Amino acid sequence: MVRKLIALLACASLLAATPVRMSRPVPGGSFWTASQIANLHRTIDALLRAPTLRGAQVGFIAIDTQRGTLLYSRNADQEFMPASNFKLLVGSAALARLGVNFAYITTVLVDTPPEDGVEHGNIYLRGGGDALLSAADLNAAAATVAAAGIKRVTGSVITDASHFDNQRLGYGWSWDDLPYYYAPVVTALELDDGTVHVHVRPGAGVGDPVDVSVAPRSNAFTIDNQITTGARGSKDTTDIARPWDQPRTIALIGSYPLGARRSGDFRPSVPDPESYAGDVFARALVAHGVSVAGGLKSGHVPLHPITIWSHDSLLMPALLARFWYPSDNLMGELLLKELGVLGAGEPGTDDHGAAVEREFLRSIGINPNTVTIADGSGLSQYDRITPRDLLKILTYDWKGPHRAIVIDALPLAGVRGTLRHQFIGTPAEDRVWAKTGSISHVRTISGFVQTRSHGVVTFSLLINQWMGAGQPGGIKALARVRGAILSAIASR
Repeated sequence: MVRKLIALLACASLLAATPVRMSRPVPGGSFWTASQIANLHRTIDALLRAPTLRGAQVGFIAIDTQRGTLLYSRNADQEFMPASNFKLLVGSAALARLGVNFAYITTVLVDTPPEDGVEHGNIYLRGGGDALLSAADLNAAAATVAAAGIKRVTGSVITDASHFDNQRLGYGWSWDDLPYYYAPVVTALELDDGTVHVHVRPGAGVGDPVDVSVAPRSNAFTIDNQITTGARGSKDTTDIARPWDQPRTIALIGSYPLGARRSGDFRPSVPDPESYAGDVFARALVAHGVSVAGGLKSGHVPLHPITIWSHDSLLMPALLARFWYPSDNLMGELLLKELGVLGAGEPGTDDHGAAVEREFLRSIGINPNTVTIADGSGLSQYDRITPRDLLKILTYDWKGPHRAIVIDALPLAGVRGTLRHQFIGTPAEDRVWAKTGSISHVRTISGFVQTRSHGVVTFSLLINQWMGAGQPGGIKALARVRGAILSAIASR
């Protein structure tokens, strides 16, 4: 059996023809015959007996997208932890319910019209949920304030994140994820995806502290540099920690080898994104010649403010691509809360957003009792969904009015997003548009495959209880199996 499996994997890699770049899958093609389906079934059955999947819970379903013909099904109605495949739910629901013209709005406001360059009151920075708000945006806001003739503010810079509630972490998130970029604190006022950019360079000698650069600078947190310079050629052991007794401290730990180049971006999550954005904005005001007497505070915009600056985020189609390509967890949480605003008004909450998602599921023929919604990103240990439910979401996306938007926002094998470096040199390259997912013991992928003769196939492959990540070569072994399965479909 092992020899047969190796032969199947090798055969899949040899089936690749000269690739023809495809921007979107093309419907149509010939019908699947019973014998073709049976042959595909035998091939997939053999591949799923791979040693790397021993003991794992595997759910897989695939259909002919245009005709609905069932091509393969295994455990399609069992509930799985979806990891980032859960982003298909919140993204598709947001596209359907918020619409293609939706954008997050960030505003700067004041209490009263300025007099002789003085604002007799406060200046407000109100967040609307834009994860991609940047320091450059806040600098533009400060420049607009200065251009309006304001040189002095007698009150304070007030940050307002009341568009969403105060639940700032997802239910069921692992505590040891929290220092990292993929588990950021969730508020309606974010900056740079809830992270700060941190790079290090080795010191002059072994044992010396490394040099740390931080951008943008902020007093909203403290960087505790504990990284030392290791021996030349030593292993890079740098890491990030969040001391529980110092909640505003980002600790940098480990060692960095002597003579190494500038490190990659650590991108630690910031403890308080609202204060972070407010502090960066306040610094930008000073840089543009605007003084603020009362410092930085958190509060609420009054009933009748005057808008000085307004910034729209990307529109929904571009937001969806920025969400699904890199699998951005923060954007998933913000979309969930924005659905909550749609459903029940401010402040947006996870519970209200989940209610809108359940209504969306009912509307497309899914029983919401088969889905457990704990967050918007799939980072939670509590999320559950079936392969068949994910298939139905994708089927709705394919048959609905926004097919092109969805396809353009999905990673494409060998080309973009989380699939950019996967399935290269196989028949699946440039023929799989899919969302991936990965957390501890979970690997998932769901999307569309362009076949050689039968048009498009919609699929969902969910793997739980997978122990291979800790085994030598385990990750590559699973990648080969998944690539072989999708190549077996694409080559038909």
